[in-house]
Amino acid sequence: MKNIIDKIRQIYPVSDEALQALQANMQERHYPKNTYIVQSGVTDRLVYFIEEGVTRSVFHHDGEDTTTWFSQEGDVTFGMDSLYYHLPSIESVETLSDCKIYTIHIDKLNELYETYIDIANWGRILHQNANKELSHIFVERLQLPPKERYEQFNRRYPGLINRVKLKYIAAFLGVSIYTLSRVRAQK
Repeated sequence: MKNIIDKIRQIYPVSDEALQALQANMQERHYPKNTYIVQSGVTDRLVYFIEEGVTRSVFHHDGEDTTTWFSQEGDVTFGMDSLYYHLPSIESVETLSDCKIYTIHIDKLNELYETYIDIANWGRILHQNANKELSHIFVERLQLPPKERYEQFNRRYPGLINRVKLKYIAAFLGVSIYTLSRVRAQK
């Protein structure tokens, strides 16, 4: 769980005791590439900690997929509506590579929030950071030209361009695959 622990501690200095409690409530799972670990329309009460691999969060609408987020080693992913509101998820989470993931049920995680203030603070800061990133991504899609969106993507997700399909990155950036190819050729 090195990648997960390193990322947790980048966000907040969680104690060894709290990390041991977190680990004791997790289950290791392996998911092959192209597996939907969270499915839109289904209520899923798990939080997924990625030790190895890459996932994307995606909305399906009228036969089109729009990638809204990427998660990789050390990151946490989940279906937001399921996690927070006990509702079916409006997005799916798909593995883009073979993944080694540790899961925890949200009820167990909530118990840990109540028991360990450092885990609660980690969770709060994690969500604050994600909300800030989502806000920035939204504004970038509205205001920045494709080249600058691509540059921001590479700063936000270093090296990810070589790990996922370009069509997912194009959808994330709100550009066509042709525009993305043209921007990349200009480099």
